[in-house]
Amino acid sequence: MTIATRVRTTLSRRLGAALLATLLIATAAPVYATPSSDSTASVEPVGPPAPTRTPPSAVDALPVEVEVDEETLRFREELARRQAMLDEFMAQLDALDRELAIATEQYNAAVERLNTTKQRVDVAETDLAKAAEAYEQQNDLLGQRATSIYKNGSLASIELVLQAKSLSDLVSRVKFLNTLGIADAEVAKSLRGQKELVEQTAERLQNAATEAEALEFELRARQIEIMLRIQERQEMLADAEAELLELLDEEASRRQSEENELLRQILGGASSAGIVIEPGSPIETALAYHGIPYLWGGSTPSGFDCSGLVLYVFRQHGVNLPHYSRSQFLLGERVVPAALQPGDVVFFGSPVYHVGIYMGADYFIHAPRTGDFVRIQRLSDRRDYAGARRYDWQPRVGSPQGVTQPQPVLPSE
Repeated sequence: MTIATRVRTTLSRRLGAALLATLLIATAAPVYATPSSDSTASVEPVGPPAPTRTPPSAVDALPVEVEVDEETLRFREELARRQAMLDEFMAQLDALDRELAIATEQYNAAVERLNTTKQRVDVAETDLAKAAEAYEQQNDLLGQRATSIYKNGSLASIELVLQAKSLSDLVSRVKFLNTLGIADAEVAKSLRGQKELVEQTAERLQNAATEAEALEFELRARQIEIMLRIQERQEMLADAEAELLELLDEEASRRQSEENELLRQILGGASSAGIVIEPGSPIETALAYHGIPYLWGGSTPSGFDCSGLVLYVFRQHGVNLPHYSRSQFLLGERVVPAALQPGDVVFFGSPVYHVGIYMGADYFIHAPRTGDFVRIQRLSDRRDYAGARRYDWQPRVGSPQGVTQPQPVLPSE
C-alpha cells in the first residue's frame, strides 16, 4: 500500500467517526440555551451541576466560621483594651526608667572621675610637700656655703693653695677647690630646679582641686536630676487609675511567681530551664543577693544599682571593676552571643547604661531599676543588648560577703 492510499484510508475512518457522533447528538433530547446579551451565545447545562470533588488538603484549608456571641466579643474587646492600656503605661515607665538608668550611670561616672581626681590631689599635695622640703634643704646648704665664704673670704682658698708641699699636692688642692666650686654651682642649679618643681606641683594641685570642685558640682546636678526622675515616676504611679494599678499588680505578681518557681528549681538543682550553678562561681555569689532592693549609686548589700552589683560580685572573685557600666564594658574579653557562658557580663544600651551577669539558658541576673530588686530575667526579653565581656575571675573563697542570712545549699556535681 502506497503512502497516499494510507492517508486516504485514515481520513475516511476519521470522517466516518465524526459523522456517527453527529447523528447520535441529533437523536438525543434537545437542550435549550438562553441567549446572552453578548453577541456570542453561551450554553448552560440544564439540571443541577455535577458535584465538584475537592482534595482533602483543600478542604482542611477552608476557613471555618464559628458563631461568637456578643458577650464573648465584649469580653475580647475589654481584654484588648486593658492590655493596650497596660502596654502603653509600661512603655512610658520603661522610657522613664531608661532615662533614670542613664542619669544614674552618669552619676557613677562622675563619682569615678571625682575619686580619681581626689587621688591626684592627694598625690600632688604629697609631691608638693616633698618638693618644698627638698627646696628648703638645698636652700639651707647654699646659704651655709655663702656664709662660710663671707666669713673666711678668698684668703682661705689662697692659704690652702700656698700650703702645698709639692707640685702634686698643689694640683690636688687646686682640684679640690675646683670641686667645691662645681659643687656650689650644682647646689645652685638644683635649687633653681627645686623651685620650678614646687611651682609646677602647686599649679598641678590647683588644677586638680578646681576639677574636683567642678565634678562635685556635676554630682549635685546629677543627684537633682535623679531625684526628679524618681519623683516623676512616683507621681506617674500615684496618678494612674485604680484599674491600671490593678493590672500592674497582676502583671508583677505573675512575673514574681514565675521567677520564684525558676529560683526554686535552680537552687534545688533540677532547673527545667537548664541552668546549672557552679559552686564558688559569680552566679552563685550573685544569687546570694537576689531580692536586695535597687539603690542608685549602691554597691553594697544595703542596696545595689546595676554596675554596683557587678562590681561587688566580681570583687569577691579577684576582679576589680569601676562603678560604671560603660567603663566595665571596656574591660575583659569580648564575647559573641553564640559563645556566652555563665559568669559572662552582659551590657545593654547604646551608649551602654545597664549591665547584668549571664546565668546561662537565656537568663541573667541584674539590679533593674528604682522600685525593683535584684532579680532574674530572660536575655531575649531585652531589645537593647549591646554585647558581653568575660573577666578572668577566680572561684570565691568562703561565703558571699555581706549576707546576713543563711543561703540555700547548692547541690554538688
